[in-house]
Amino acid sequence: MKLYTAHRAPSPRRVLMFLVEKNITGIEMVNMDLNGGEHRQPEYLAKSPLAKVPALELDDGRVITETRAICTLLEGRYPEPNLMGVDGDERGFIEMADRQVELYLLGGIANAIRHSHPGLAALEKPQFPEFGRSQAEKVRDVARGFDQRLQSQPWIAGERFTIADITAFCALEFARGLMKFVPGDEGMHALQAWRDRMNDRPSAKV
Repeated sequence: MKLYTAHRAPSPRRVLMFLVEKNITGIEMVNMDLNGGEHRQPEYLAKSPLAKVPALELDDGRVITETRAICTLLEGRYPEPNLMGVDGDERGFIEMADRQVELYLLGGIANAIRHSHPGLAALEKPQFPEFGRSQAEKVRDVARGFDQRLQSQPWIAGERFTIADITAFCALEFARGLMKFVPGDEGMHALQAWRDRMNDRPSAKV
């Protein structure tokens, strides 16, 4: 298999962390130059028509895109350690938490950064800075909700580490670097403590 990735982008990093947590090796890595527009070249568009990374090319030539879909495929092929739920009930609650993080936290962070950071102007044309600023405020409201959740449970989806923790960590790391958002500095101490625990995991080093 071959994974098309971009190490500085949060969604590809989610897959890279997932691979480490699952102890999956032997996948060829192809790093894409997003600022250089490599993901918009015809050769890559033939694999990922929406010009998105990550994309996983299977040994039979098929290509699967979208972070969650890639992780679902890998979870099926490498079921242990389980990160997405052992039965229908647990899978449902883990997916709910992961989707909440992806849509409301990571999505808001991405909008805030893509529309306000000058370094991403090449990727977001046109930029709408006012929209970016409003998204940054909404992100903080969402983060406070996760801070409250983590006051009563150790992990994003409940009592154990799951894919939702990977998504949330990548979101906060993206915000820390380009939004200068540090939860502890804004009174979100449970979220900060969780983030610090996550940072000690080997997968956080990818």
